[in-house]
Amino acid sequence: MYDIDTNSESHNLSHSDGPEAAESAATPPEAPAPTPPGPRTRGSRKKARRRGPTPLTLGAYAAQQLALEQRFLAKDAAKSSTVQNWKGHINALPATLTAMPLTAIGEGDCKAYFAALQAGPLADTTKETRQRFLHMLLQRARQEGLITRNPCTAVLRAQRHPQGRGVGAREVTEAQTLSAEQVVTVLVVAACTVPACFFVLVAVMLLTGLLGGEARALQLGDLELDYRCGPLRRPRLCVRRIEFNGTMSLAGWEERYVDVPPLLEAILRWWIGTRGLTDPAAWLFPGPLPRKGSQRATQVPRGRTDWCVSTETVQASWLRIRARALPGSQHSLTALRHAFCSLSLLLGEEVLYVSVQVGHRTVKYTRKAYKAFLDVPSHGTCDTSSEAALTAALGPAIARATEVAERLRGQTPTPVDGATPTRRANRARSSRTK
Repeated sequence: MYDIDTNSESHNLSHSDGPEAAESAATPPEAPAPTPPGPRTRGSRKKARRRGPTPLTLGAYAAQQLALEQRFLAKDAAKSSTVQNWKGHINALPATLTAMPLTAIGEGDCKAYFAALQAGPLADTTKETRQRFLHMLLQRARQEGLITRNPCTAVLRAQRHPQGRGVGAREVTEAQTLSAEQVVTVLVVAACTVPACFFVLVAVMLLTGLLGGEARALQLGDLELDYRCGPLRRPRLCVRRIEFNGTMSLAGWEERYVDVPPLLEAILRWWIGTRGLTDPAAWLFPGPLPRKGSQRATQVPRGRTDWCVSTETVQASWLRIRARALPGSQHSLTALRHAFCSLSLLLGEEVLYVSVQVGHRTVKYTRKAYKAFLDVPSHGTCDTSSEAALTAALGPAIARATEVAERLRGQTPTPVDGATPTRRANRARSSRTK
């Protein structure tokens, strides 16, 4: 009771009207009274309300990403050289740039940093590496939703194409595509020098115009080889996805159906029968899962026990094919897509059909990209479909390539026209002569 009365008395004193009583209750006699704060104005209250969390700067974000790579290194999932290179690139960033919030970095800041790099005494490879490092940091921030756009993308594009060619469709020239004779040589060499998986993949890209990521991401359920359009058979495949760095995204800007020529249908049926594929979710071109702990492995959905063949593996096989079929050339896999479009137009196919097949957003884009092949006199008729025209022009050679692939499965490849013997064939030939 005594304690309760004392507390109530002090409570009453602290709330009494007398200033002396309030001061004696709030402050001990031996302590000086604290200086009261100044009056808060309306402007200071508005600033306090507007003051939010401190924005994340580029330097702080770079430190976070470096710590992430160091954790991967502790788990033997990253390289020590990568961590050391990152430290050097982060230390090389100017202080004015690292102190800026991520959301405040614009194209002008990137241009100023790139200009300072170009004016310095560094090697060209070092300059390019540091530019790409900044682009990679901002791209990661964009993927995490910290920024809405990467300001480095437009600056790097302008550097690569100073005349503005990086915007819109680029006109494809004859040097960037393959002729009909080169297409035949590529197919025959692919049938003789690389595993059958890559021969079928090259045939799909040549006869449908698919991108490499679209062709690699095909599954058995995407093939509709028994599809009928009214009374006519019209085999087709559905392009639903594209694989890139362990992620599956929508192919192009929408799903599309691509016609399958009769020869490609025969190759696909042979490949499906050889592999014994029955599950609709089975990869048409399977490959191993990405290396555990790698950045690509983190993008693969959980529960997946397999994945499609990687782009590095396909690229290595293409280099082997190119070295024998197109010696001295620098054609990439994109040349197969250009070959489909250019040969289709040269054989009299309509631009609209080619545009739909390859998944261009507009016919205007296709017309601008393949302008060099539109005004050339056609060797076919305009009412003939692309599959029939290509079959008539390349049919015998592609059929021969299929027969060669079937006959040489598990055997030593023999030299054919346009192909040079592989080292495996030379070793086998020398072992037989001993």
